[in-house]
Amino acid sequence: MALINVYNTIDSALQDRTRSWTAPFVWLEGRTGISHVKLFLGCMLTALAFVIASGRMVMLVSNLLGFAYPMYATIELMMRDDIRGETPSPPVPAEQHGRGAPVSPATRWLTYWITFAAVLIVQQLCGDVLQIIPFYFLAKIVFFAWCALPMEANGATFVHRFIVRDYLKQFFI
Repeated sequence: MALINVYNTIDSALQDRTRSWTAPFVWLEGRTGISHVKLFLGCMLTALAFVIASGRMVMLVSNLLGFAYPMYATIELMMRDDIRGETPSPPVPAEQHGRGAPVSPATRWLTYWITFAAVLIVQQLCGDVLQIIPFYFLAKIVFFAWCALPMEANGATFVHRFIVRDYLKQFFI
């Protein structure tokens, strides 16, 4: 019952057109279709994330955020491949090899996990030094969010094209 009262209080405060904070929420609600209460709660959770990012739980939070969605997407890809019978992807035309070549979802997620593991290893080895760098963990969260974006030109694709293909292939070919 108390949560409903809190929800109704927030809802009525956000709909009060005389308040200065109403305009951004009305504009965002019109642009996104997300209710103003959900937008407000999202802003509060984001603010909470910044507070946590400056505290002692920052390493755990950044690792969990870097782990949760990619784990789900990887498992979903594996299940989809199991259902399809693991059909191989079509060959890439010769003119599309190199940095401009498309990257398969499996390669993208494998690259993500390799990058995630490499960052965690460096963090384990240099943890005390990294903790004194301002906003390191926030930058790490943003980097992993960019790497996990569900789009073709995400960070994992960038890492694969410009690091794995260029620098690491000489050790494996």
